[in-house]
Amino acid sequence: MPHGFPALPTIPVPFSLRPRTLLCAVMIIPALAHGQSAPDSVRTVTLAEALSMATRVSPDLASGQATVRSARAARLLATGEYLPSLGVASSAGRGTIVQGANGVTNGIPVASSSRPLDDNLGSGVSVAFPVFTGGRRGADRRNADALQNAADAGLVAAEYDVRLATKETYFDVLRASDLVEVAAAQVAQAERAMRDAESRLRAGTTTRSDVLRAQVALASAHDALASAGANRTASEFDLARIIGSDSPVGAAPVADEDSIPLPVSRESLVASAVNGAPLARAAAANAQAAEAAIGAAKAQYLPTVLASGGYGWFEQRSVDPHPVGGWTLQMGISYPLFNGFQREAAVTRAKADADAARSIQLDTKRGIRADAVRAYDQATVAAQRIGFAREAVAAAREDLRVQELRYRAGASTFLDEVTSQLNLTQAATSLVQARYDYQIARAMLERVLGRELQ
Repeated sequence: MPHGFPALPTIPVPFSLRPRTLLCAVMIIPALAHGQSAPDSVRTVTLAEALSMATRVSPDLASGQATVRSARAARLLATGEYLPSLGVASSAGRGTIVQGANGVTNGIPVASSSRPLDDNLGSGVSVAFPVFTGGRRGADRRNADALQNAADAGLVAAEYDVRLATKETYFDVLRASDLVEVAAAQVAQAERAMRDAESRLRAGTTTRSDVLRAQVALASAHDALASAGANRTASEFDLARIIGSDSPVGAAPVADEDSIPLPVSRESLVASAVNGAPLARAAAANAQAAEAAIGAAKAQYLPTVLASGGYGWFEQRSVDPHPVGGWTLQMGISYPLFNGFQREAAVTRAKADADAARSIQLDTKRGIRADAVRAYDQATVAAQRIGFAREAVAAAREDLRVQELRYRAGASTFLDEVTSQLNLTQAATSLVQARYDYQIARAMLERVLGRELQ
């Protein structure tokens, strides 16, 4: 079997079956045709290809990238508060002045004369710079920097969430494919048992009960194979969805990592996760941003000093054809004596948000610690289960071989042989489950840490 899975006994499929068995096969095989042919008809991708495609189409990752871009824009805006604002204005006009009005009728001067004004032209440049903002600019910059760090860390966390989901789905496809092979081996074993029971019945060394039991075992094996094929097809569609494909996708075998020990101890891994995991960094950055927001809110209690200046010129050609220009410099201070408790409300909200952010930060650390311990222990237990399951498969295979020989010799009952068949199937299934549980546990560790395990 693929992926280093121990091969089960190879048993030839009989060419002659009893009518009832043949009818059962004729009814079941067409139903299995789609599941059996799926590996030959679907596109197969490697794990690296699946991860790359999932990264490109993930809506969660796209949302994280949008948050990063928004945070960068907010940081640029906070930096811009330290720079002066620059403006340019220009105007032009033409009109007349009404003179000598004797009266007004319906708002219109009558008996008047007018003098043309010709052209009026003007232009100017102005600059304004906040000299003092009570510390608001610095608080806004610290807030923007912290939110940028939180967005960057959140994007890394989103990337490893996508990687975990992709690996889980990918390994589910491989798990389902291996279980199809286990079920196919179970069918072959049941068919061989059927042939042995019929041979003994013809020889008069057993009763028809053994044949009936063999038929029940064969029907159960076919049912297990049909279920395994359906599960594989469903897993292939799940993988197709996560990588952005409209048709089912198969998974290529991966290199065995069963014998690769975890690269760090549990204590070291937990400490690294609590202090450096993307979720931990994001929570810490959000807490820093909330603290900076308090400073920005308190800045409203201090005055704002604004310096401005500019140069402008004006030309009224009918009066003076030469433009007149000049410089202006201003320094202003503003301070709201009372603004309807808006400052107090802003400070209260900022402090409440900071308290909530600190609480979230502590809870996030506890959650990361629990997730790291759980994933590490699951990987350790799965690795142990792999060793136990391999031993069980070897023992069950040998037991089945002995029971088949004993049954043919009349030294044991058919129930003993069926029991050995079930034991081998269960052992093989347990080995498949343990192998992919180990792979998924490693992926969970990578998701907690926010980096690949080497």
